[in-house]
Amino acid sequence: MFITVLYGDSEELLFNINCKVQLLLESIKNLCHYENEGDIELADDSGQVKNLLENQQRYASEILGERETLVLLAVTRSPDSPDVIFTPLLNDDSIVNAKFLAKLGNWGDSKVSSRKLKSKKSNRKGTVVISTPPEAVTVKQGPSVRRRPVKP
Repeated sequence: MFITVLYGDSEELLFNINCKVQLLLESIKNLCHYENEGDIELADDSGQVKNLLENQQRYASEILGERETLVLLAVTRSPDSPDVIFTPLLNDDSIVNAKFLAKLGNWGDSKVSSRKLKSKKSNRKGTVVISTPPEAVTVKQGPSVRRRPVKP
């Protein structure tokens, strides 16, 4: 059982998912040349985040589908706020497009309407912010998406 991870300038690598998520993420970081200290995450080609960081002790085969194609994401957490910023580490406009970024922005709460996302109410579920990626990342990236975590 394997997955295909898309990253960089339309590059891709195969990974075995018969292992714990923690080992899979370490292997992906090393082989995809992500040299930052930050975390990584995966999303499917529609922008649905797989939440691997929250399930590191589970087996990857329990979460990911066999032969699934996934996009590599950099994860940045701001020390001043609860926001999580996902930055696609794939330079491919046919996959990382407005629809992908919109779905990525709705991470963890796919039922929030775009009106609620745009409102400035204090109870809003999330905010989508497209920005230039930080220079410290060594892999070329696309725009970033900022998302507040969903409270249980």
